[in-house]
Amino acid sequence: MGSEIDRDTVVKRSVELMRSGATLLAEVCPLCRSPLFRLRSGEIVCPIHGRVMVVKTEEEVAEAGVIGVLTELEKKISNLLINRVKNISEDEASYDDARDIVMWLEAIERIERIKQMLKQVPEQRKRKAEEKHEEQ
Repeated sequence: MGSEIDRDTVVKRSVELMRSGATLLAEVCPLCRSPLFRLRSGEIVCPIHGRVMVVKTEEEVAEAGVIGVLTELEKKISNLLINRVKNISEDEASYDDARDIVMWLEAIERIERIKQMLKQVPEQRKRKAEEKHEEQ
């Protein structure tokens, strides 16, 4: 956090997060070293960069990477879809336009399903670890 302005921004945003019920964590953002917060929703955020993923194993690093790539792909497809819709006038809409729009929407839906499945993996891993701990 190079300058004094950056520190002020971190402090102000941190205070806002705490006022909204976020919990201060011991971990820091790997990009800016600001403290991380857990929102009531369970999401972990940096006061500067927003949502972040905290990973502890190489497997979690790989999963986070896949989710990041899928999110970027989803953004690009959304932009393509927005531009395609903007360029269609009501009089000129064609079957090909409609087919392409449906194709992009289906791609976004698939990406969302994959991301949801990947987000469930850590929960399943945690449950298995708890079950194993209870057996011992």
